[in-house]
Amino acid sequence: MSEVTDNPVDARALHLQLAVNRAHSAARAGDLELAARLLDELGELDGPGELGEAGRATVVAALNLRAKVHAQRGELPEADACWSRVEALAPDDPDAAAGRRTLAKITAGRRHARPVVHTGRVAVIAGALAATVAGVALIGGAVKLISGGDDGGGSGSVAEADTGSERLREESRRADELKARLAAIEGDRTADAEQRDSVLDEVAKQLAMPGVEIRRHAGDVQLVFRTGVFPYDSVIGPEGAEALTEIGRRLADLSAETPVETTVVGHSVAVPGGAPSGGSVVALNRARVAAQYLSQDSDLRLTDFRLVSADQRRGPFPATAANAPRNRTVTLLITPKGPPPTP
Repeated sequence: MSEVTDNPVDARALHLQLAVNRAHSAARAGDLELAARLLDELGELDGPGELGEAGRATVVAALNLRAKVHAQRGELPEADACWSRVEALAPDDPDAAAGRRTLAKITAGRRHARPVVHTGRVAVIAGALAATVAGVALIGGAVKLISGGDDGGGSGSVAEADTGSERLREESRRADELKARLAAIEGDRTADAEQRDSVLDEVAKQLAMPGVEIRRHAGDVQLVFRTGVFPYDSVIGPEGAEALTEIGRRLADLSAETPVETTVVGHSVAVPGGAPSGGSVVALNRARVAAQYLSQDSDLRLTDFRLVSADQRRGPFPATAANAPRNRTVTLLITPKGPPPTP
């Protein structure tokens, strides 16, 4: 088995491949209704999106299978629409080209669809279409048709039982393998999410202190000072300096057992004649000063902090005249080290 990945894109590709394999197995067993339902549950398949080349191949396989199911059920316009999508994704696909040519002949009256009985089921299939596509039924394993010629109307066609037991076992094994991989990915995601939640809970608990508001989010803990840390410019007030020094000591203790990353966000207030947005040098200087106090009485270094300037419109409190003193400040974003949470 290939290595399990926790990449969400890989997981979606595996899920799609598993569904297509199940639909193939159902079709080979002659259960066209189940195959059609499994394919319909995939929704529109106009393209692989971000799934890459492997996703493209799986989408093409799904559309080809959907076209063949439609054709065997006598739904020829729907089959043609699916093959048209295949040609848009894979212009050289031989199944799509052969299928559309034969559908065109049927539509023009040169070929006729007829019923074929198989193990108690009556499936309406295009006999000539089967002859064109490699001389076999559109879904190998359910019914096999042997046709006398390309335009002969299929007078020599014979329905043959094809158990396909070996292929069904292989498809079942592959489906089980994909299911196990998906389960492993989901299990890893759940464990990662639980670990991340545990770390964030510990961060919120250890950094709670008077004058600081803890805002717990899905991926981080934000520390917001209830009063402005900087009375003006990048000159820090005594209460802010004391609070940042204490937070630095607690962060150092946290990092020893629970590795975290700290982003120091400097905030400023838009002033007449100044830029109304885009961040400011003052805000960045405030982040730098705050980092100095965070590191001065701890084992943390200045390079342990990420310093950024917030947009003037994005202060921790609503941008009103009354809140201007509170928005001359910094906020801290504490995140666990490791991969980000899956959306």
